[in-house]
Amino acid sequence: MSKASKRRPCLALGREISPADCGEQRQSRLACPEDCTYNPFAPANYSELLEIEDRLDRKTMERFMALNSDPTSLQRELDRAERRSLHAVHALFAWYLFFADDGDGMTFAERWERAGFKDLKNDERVLMRSKAQMHVALLEIHRVSASGLMDAVDLLSAEPATLILQDRSLAGVAVRFTTLLAWIYPVPHYWRLSGSAVTIVDMAQFTALEIVHEIVGHLGSPSIEREMRRWLAEHFVEFSDALESTAHLRRRQMLARVDARVGRAVYEIRALFAQCRKLLDKIPDVSPDDLTEAEREEGFVEARVWFDHASDTKHMALPGGQMVLGRILLGQSRWRLEAFGAEKLSRLRRQFEEHLGERVRFSAERIDDLGVQLSAGEPAVDESLVPPRLLENPQQLVFHSSRGPALPPDVAPEDVENEILRAAEQAFLDDSIPALDNHTPRQAAADPALRAKLVHLIKQRVRLHDQRNLKSGRIDDINWLLRELDLKEIDFDAPPWRPPPADLSDDDEGLIEQEDSDAISVHDSLRLPPPPLPDEPFDFEQAIQRLQDGLDAFETAGEAENELDASGATILDDAEHLTIDDLTDDEFLFAIPFLVQIWFALVPPGCRAPEISLADLERAYVSNMGKIESGAKARTAKELEFFFQEGSQPAMMMALLGGFLEAANKAPKTLRPSAFGQSVILALLASLLETLDNVLRPR
Repeated sequence: MSKASKRRPCLALGREISPADCGEQRQSRLACPEDCTYNPFAPANYSELLEIEDRLDRKTMERFMALNSDPTSLQRELDRAERRSLHAVHALFAWYLFFADDGDGMTFAERWERAGFKDLKNDERVLMRSKAQMHVALLEIHRVSASGLMDAVDLLSAEPATLILQDRSLAGVAVRFTTLLAWIYPVPHYWRLSGSAVTIVDMAQFTALEIVHEIVGHLGSPSIEREMRRWLAEHFVEFSDALESTAHLRRRQMLARVDARVGRAVYEIRALFAQCRKLLDKIPDVSPDDLTEAEREEGFVEARVWFDHASDTKHMALPGGQMVLGRILLGQSRWRLEAFGAEKLSRLRRQFEEHLGERVRFSAERIDDLGVQLSAGEPAVDESLVPPRLLENPQQLVFHSSRGPALPPDVAPEDVENEILRAAEQAFLDDSIPALDNHTPRQAAADPALRAKLVHLIKQRVRLHDQRNLKSGRIDDINWLLRELDLKEIDFDAPPWRPPPADLSDDDEGLIEQEDSDAISVHDSLRLPPPPLPDEPFDFEQAIQRLQDGLDAFETAGEAENELDASGATILDDAEHLTIDDLTDDEFLFAIPFLVQIWFALVPPGCRAPEISLADLERAYVSNMGKIESGAKARTAKELEFFFQEGSQPAMMMALLGGFLEAANKAPKTLRPSAFGQSVILALLASLLETLDNVLRPR
């Protein structure tokens, strides 16, 4: 192949260049367009950018740790952050890398740039300069495209301009007017998110910007935008705690005010059952109802529903339906009245007694306050973090029950639900709304003094609508409502269909994160690398202590496996791959605790998993199996010692061998590995120990 054929077209220069020139100049000396195939910062090449970021993050942490003057103190800070939250881990490193300055007023990133970004390639230097522009923003999502790009604005800006965001995880769950406090930075052609983001929850009449200003002001932040952003970078976790505490206190207020009492009243039947039932069925508001299986087991034989035609909430019934006052369960000797709310139970009892008279006699009543029970389950919070103003106008819930007409056989329940919601939105247009000073939405749309309140209210409705679509997998439209009110300023295209997220919450509040290496997770590389092992192998006492520390670090095996996953370790999957033909399922389960013990003896919890090649582990495993099989099949402890005394960590392997043989001898016969299985497990343990030692101990 000729050299000319290896050259590539450069859209920035309008001529061909070599791959080496492209790689060393793109997005630095060359202003590469986003439609260039070779531009890793183009939206279409997002996966390539993630690979660059992965390499950059690892190099960043290695340099940061190498230059840190007090790694022990930093490790303690990291341990505290990990115990708190994902927010805390990311915020810790973001602060130290991009905000905290030294005596000469320079950050870690600025000092590295002054040193010429030693050890970084061109793409990594471009990305590092981008990350150095990281700041906290209050993002409001306006549009989500099928490509994963999103339009958003930063509400903290004095004049918010549209930002193009690229982030797969957020694009998978974001809906219109999702609002979140997040770390962002610009890369060529779009913006990226970093770390974790906090969703700003709805709080009565307060906008997301008002909520943020109230919290940061209460906690002592400056009000000037530039200073407030820096304060948020330093106190991101404190802000998150305050927001969570405020949400819990508001919920506690709501539950304290709601009439969520479930009332039951029991009556003895003093006349013939058939006579009482006949009188009950003559009441116009009473209709037959179905019994549940549990109610039948209690001895009830029939049920009736009592409609609430006199209620002033008839407008809240389903189309074609009726409001429900309560139910009556009919037994041969006793009847039970049930209603939601103490007031409804009182009315139901009064009407029931008026119609049945002396044929029934009141026996007992019980009222369970669900609001109190739910409120008791609310966690304790630090109320000093909560701005008093954000506790104003607590949400009020009113519970009602209604019955709709029976569905035609060819109509799906979700289609009926959609029609019900649409009818409710249509009625909303002409309802007097307290949040709009008792004006209707149509009136507020034409009143400049009320239009901002209306926009805030409609944003909430659109967001909830989009969340229902996302959760249900539907694509129902609500933009007709915006056009009825002529709200052009918030009339954005609906999000495309996306697979419903398995863990999407109904209230969409709290932490947004992800599982892969995309932007809004705490990246594995933000963990500290494991400390190097001493030059010399451990002696027996040191080995025993290390192995014991590996056991004591966790209360349960589940916690240990969760930490393995969080660190990025794949050792259990690798071990299963190597031994799938040699070990039964039970034998592999027997091996897992010893694999985990070795790992944490050499890799302390909280550290990033060292890179272990599966090929290297397999070579060690094949070698160790060969040694065992070439001997006397390792039938005795003495014979086993011969194979493991010459390894890279002989004392640790011998200490592990003693514990393994004791566990194998004491295990029930049904769980005890076979002789061959024990040989395989020991070869696997020796291979992991050897491979880890080779990675972590300098030669």
